[in-house]
Amino acid sequence: MKYFVKPPLITMEDNKYKTFSELARVNHKYKTYSHYNYLQPGIVSYIKRMHFEIALKLTQEYFNKCNVIDFGCADGAFLPSLAKYFNHVVGVDKIPVFINIASKLCNELQLSNVELVCNDALSIRDLGPKISSKKFHILFLLEIIEHIGDRGSLYESKNNFLKELFALIDKNGLMVISVPKMTGISFLIQQIGYILFGLKRESISIGNLIKASVFNNTNALEEQWDGEHLGFNHNKFEKHLTGEFNIIRKKDIFSQIIYLIGNRI
Repeated sequence: MKYFVKPPLITMEDNKYKTFSELARVNHKYKTYSHYNYLQPGIVSYIKRMHFEIALKLTQEYFNKCNVIDFGCADGAFLPSLAKYFNHVVGVDKIPVFINIASKLCNELQLSNVELVCNDALSIRDLGPKISSKKFHILFLLEIIEHIGDRGSLYESKNNFLKELFALIDKNGLMVISVPKMTGISFLIQQIGYILFGLKRESISIGNLIKASVFNNTNALEEQWDGEHLGFNHNKFEKHLTGEFNIIRKKDIFSQIIYLIGNRI
């Protein structure tokens, strides 16, 4: 990868990191969320890291020109890359243990242009004053929006959330969003891959798997959506996204789609 800076593995034995197994639903052999998803050797972790690389390519014309927000930064896998290419970076996450790990990562790498904010129990409106000492032009929202929303108005509520987030960046600011593909043949291949590699996956019936992968039909799954991946339909999301925002650029890869969007002023 040309732009992505792979972070070192941060171990938090001093931070009672056993809570990670509850947060990410994986067993204790993984040190952190980033370890489980992005820092293992092999093709699976490489594929999962690709959205970081593409997010950077989509914004490379702004390198060293602006400040950015990594909303939902988790334990900091993307922060070293953002710190390298942008003037000032704010990482935001609602899980305190993730912020603690990200803080240790930033200290070890001496990322002096990164600050971290835990938004646990903070609304977007409350968050604004905590980071308003600087102006931000780009907000990265990677692998987050599929977890946001209300079951009864799943995609409308996602758009409302995006509108709130745009208030954190300047008038002509941009947002980079990555989402997983949860329908189509790529989704079917993903599910088979999870089984073959022994990876944790959400339970789905054969009937719903066929509907989602062959017919792009997630209606039954949407009725059961509980904030996880199953029930998210990237095709429906894009349709609603197009209705409210300007899609400036879009990159479609095997298991994910990455959008660069702007607000309609």
